[in-house]
Amino acid sequence: MNYEKKHGAPFPVIEITLNHGEEICIEPGTKVYSDPTLFLKTITNAQRQKLTGGKKVGMFSSANKLMTVVQGGAPNSRLAVAPCVPGDIIELSCGNEGQWKMMAGSFLACDMGVNFEVVQSGWAGLFSGGIPICVLQTSGHGSCIVDSCGTLQKINLSGNKTIDVDVHHLVAWSAGLQYQIFRHREGGRGVVWTQTTARFTGVGSIILQSNCRTTPGV
Repeated sequence: MNYEKKHGAPFPVIEITLNHGEEICIEPGTKVYSDPTLFLKTITNAQRQKLTGGKKVGMFSSANKLMTVVQGGAPNSRLAVAPCVPGDIIELSCGNEGQWKMMAGSFLACDMGVNFEVVQSGWAGLFSGGIPICVLQTSGHGSCIVDSCGTLQKINLSGNKTIDVDVHHLVAWSAGLQYQIFRHREGGRGVVWTQTTARFTGVGSIILQSNCRTTPGV
């Protein structure tokens, strides 16, 4: 993906350049401006998978997620996109070096060679006042840009350490990491609240955000 970061945190804007026939995929509603030579079409992930030859998705997985496909109609066509919340962006590389899992609401843009499927969807901690959660996993080759709510922090695990992360602060993590989501009570001085936590083990990286969205994965 050929892009330039025009503005940084907390209100990042990236300008993407496309040549004739070149395509990328963006989150619907994130376009700031574009050249009139570009063609934009919002389709479901199931329709996109047919176009790219990606893995078939089921009716109740990532099939109904909407994505906007942008196609260049002339050399050096420009498109700018920006996250919907104040924060920052980071580029993830997908391919032989590894794949990623991410909260669905963190996706901003990707090359057409990157595909997605939902690997976890539902209510975390359903029987203890759970919260809705949606986790995507990448496949294929190319770049994927994700955004955060607040500042970004990257944590690397080497295999001999376990870390607990509040799921509201998760952006993305290496697909090879093992994780378990659970809920537990915290509090003091007469105040008690329930926190949803992801416990990670293995070798890989975790991308975190300093603030949290209202609902993980949305």
